[in-house]
Amino acid sequence: MDILNFTRPVDEQANNHAGLETAMSKAFKQVFADVFQNQLQNLLDYGAPHIGSPEVIERFSKQDGLVVLRRPVSSDQLMRVIYANWSSIASERGLGFLEFVMRMLWTDQWVIKRMWHPISTYTNYPQYIIDEERPDHFLTSRIQITIDETVDLSEIVELSPILRKLVPANIVVKVNAKELNVNGEFPIGVGLISKTFLIQDHSIGIGTN
Repeated sequence: MDILNFTRPVDEQANNHAGLETAMSKAFKQVFADVFQNQLQNLLDYGAPHIGSPEVIERFSKQDGLVVLRRPVSSDQLMRVIYANWSSIASERGLGFLEFVMRMLWTDQWVIKRMWHPISTYTNYPQYIIDEERPDHFLTSRIQITIDETVDLSEIVELSPILRKLVPANIVVKVNAKELNVNGEFPIGVGLISKTFLIQDHSIGIGTN
């Protein structure tokens, strides 16, 4: 939003005085600009966060569960566009919005596929789901996002939980990173350490009557 002049009353008074009062007004304006100017401007921008500062965009993106990026150059612009679209289509969010976010994040380095399950074995759902349509299969509420190995793995790990929240509650999202060829829930290794104890046997020489 347009930056307001919060010190206008001081400016108008300073024009009518000189000497010490002028110096004090300049000092006040400098302190105000250094300490409070950005904070007050951010509060005003809360009414239209998509055109606010990067801090405002990040605050409202976190509040709505959207992606928060840490890219050195493009983060602010991407988050601004994503939040603006999220706010403008409140009643139409779904797979279309997920595709929009994926395109903003990783251009064409991903594929979203709907999952299908055999009708004959529906009692075992979702054991036999596949990612292609067949005549004897029914469309499930599951989708799979496959992300190319060219995408930064650390960014996939960070954003996978958020991508699952961008779809309606009835949609189950599976994130697959080609680099590891595993799901978005990355596995955790477990190590076991053993320790040997020596136990002396004092039963030798002990007899029974």
